[in-house]
Amino acid sequence: MILPALDRRSLLIGLATSSTLAACQSAPPKPAFAALTYAHKGAIRLTVGTIDVMSEYVSPMRPPHIEHRMPVSPLETLRRWPADRLVAAGGADHVARYTIREASVKETALPRTQGVRGVVTKDQTERYDLALAVMIEIRQQRGGFVEASAEARVTRFRTVVEGISLADRERAWYELLEIAMLELDAELERQARSHLARYITF
Repeated sequence: MILPALDRRSLLIGLATSSTLAACQSAPPKPAFAALTYAHKGAIRLTVGTIDVMSEYVSPMRPPHIEHRMPVSPLETLRRWPADRLVAAGGADHVARYTIREASVKETALPRTQGVRGVVTKDQTERYDLALAVMIEIRQQRGGFVEASAEARVTRFRTVVEGISLADRERAWYELLEIAMLELDAELERQARSHLARYITF
């Protein structure tokens, strides 16, 4: 039976729509990654008038750096930390300066098993090295003289297996940052309470 031109057009549109819907339904949803926050850790109250946040680190945004590809940015996470944990509790003579010195993640290709053994071996194929470094300074309002400072630096790495999916790779990046930030948060608080003790109030 030969269909009229209008019916053939309707049939083709219907088939195309069904194919598009099927493709959309078969694609797995992209995982959502929550921002890393630290307000629940409690506030570190500093006797300063303001808290200035600065960054010395600028991502090259080219290999071997991959931090710009991560689902949660290390740099933005470090920018958020002082908003969550530091409070300017008053003190017109002083300011606190929080400086991000590093927020990098570098990818390195790892050697693979060669020969017949390589056919049946699933190697760890990439290594990701993360480095975070920040400093808090207490400065005089006039002149900017540094009266005290506290620093923290954390490095961590993780490898991923051959054939890993993009979703699992992003999950590995996220977990790497999450663990490193927990360590940085604890170390920075220790350093602050040790080196900035005279400027901390309750």
